[in-house]
Amino acid sequence: MKSLHKTFDILEYIVLQCGRHVTPSEVAEYAHLNPATCTRIMGELVERGYLDKISRKAGYVPGPMVVSLGTRDNCYRRLAVAAGEPVRLLAERIRMTVNLAVMNRDQRVMLCFHSCRQNWKPWNSFMFSGDHAAAATGLLLLSAMKPEEAERIVRMKKLPVTRKELALARKRGWVDFISPEDGIRVMGHLISADGYPPAAIGFGIRDGDDPEEILALSEETARQIRQKLASDSRAY
Repeated sequence: MKSLHKTFDILEYIVLQCGRHVTPSEVAEYAHLNPATCTRIMGELVERGYLDKISRKAGYVPGPMVVSLGTRDNCYRRLAVAAGEPVRLLAERIRMTVNLAVMNRDQRVMLCFHSCRQNWKPWNSFMFSGDHAAAATGLLLLSAMKPEEAERIVRMKKLPVTRKELALARKRGWVDFISPEDGIRVMGHLISADGYPPAAIGFGIRDGDDPEEILALSEETARQIRQKLASDSRAY
């Protein structure tokens, strides 16, 4: 089982480098593996098409299977497709990074995002676990869970979130607060559609922007995503 976990760690690390060539020694240091074991695992991933080996010296990049996995239909892909254009338009309108996420057990997984900020680098993770209270998507997705499950996660991760805050987010379907992590004002809307798992959009707000105007833009973005999902007859 440990070897399986390390295989996923290696694959995710290389994919997160956005096409940069990665050597086995670099990956071995990251994954806390000896270089021989790391090279063996990477070789197996090459055989299955998840990695491409450029050369022994140049290193490895993601292979065709990384993209091919996303070509098959499923509810999460449909969520990402439905959100793609509305998320892009909102990001361009507010000139901030906007993302759409879902919850996988106690972790958030981003399905799509768009940024108009120059020199912005994507997050260095696919999943987020301990910062739900600081992210609009985190609070919204917790609020969409069964109360007892949400409270279990809050206790387990010692999140500064009250039942009242979750109940309010659940009732409104949106949040607007100052992130305790970095002091940035964040906002987002819940995306609920029949046949799909709960999803949420979230983003930060620049100083000087009109919060009421941006809240209305966020609501319109959520409405467009819900409308796209409703027009698709396939279900979760």
